[in-house]
Amino acid sequence: MGELHKKIESLLAEKVVDDDIEYFEEYKKITGITDKQIDDFERDFSISLPTDFKAFYKLKDGSGYPLNLLYTSYKDSCIPFTLLSFDDIRDTKKFFCDRDNLMSEYYSDEEISKLDSRIKPYLFNKRWFPFAQVVGGSLYLMLDFDPTEHGTVGQVIFYVHDPDFVYFIAPTFSDLLQDTIQNLEDDWYDECR
Repeated sequence: MGELHKKIESLLAEKVVDDDIEYFEEYKKITGITDKQIDDFERDFSISLPTDFKAFYKLKDGSGYPLNLLYTSYKDSCIPFTLLSFDDIRDTKKFFCDRDNLMSEYYSDEEISKLDSRIKPYLFNKRWFPFAQVVGGSLYLMLDFDPTEHGTVGQVIFYVHDPDFVYFIAPTFSDLLQDTIQNLEDDWYDECR
């Protein structure tokens, strides 16, 4: 995990410009979380966080607002996300994905059929945990602890607002980080920021 983290930091250090330079300097001061914080979170929410996710957060507790740390592939483009701190994840969980709402309450069977087979047909699910957000928007990356039999516990999914829908992004947090590295190496930074 340390190598993926170092690679992302190294690529960002080469690319940040303007205000992002200041935000990146602030980001470098952020420390990681403790085992106790992880244990408390897992106990409070009755989940077991993925090992790679925990390892990353032990290095850095989020990216600090408004620094975009994750550059995620989505529909032939790239979307930048800030990484929420553990406290921000807790706060966000109080109002987002704090209840279960089936897609069938809002969408037709035809619309629901477009949902990736790894994701259960919910618009909101208490077992989804938002950990990254688009600056100024209602778009979230989430860990999915309630996938279908075709999915993987802890897979990364993407909630898009207006129109509201959920998309599959990556099987693991590590895969998401690899995607970020690839997008930064492919010079998506300037396109996304």
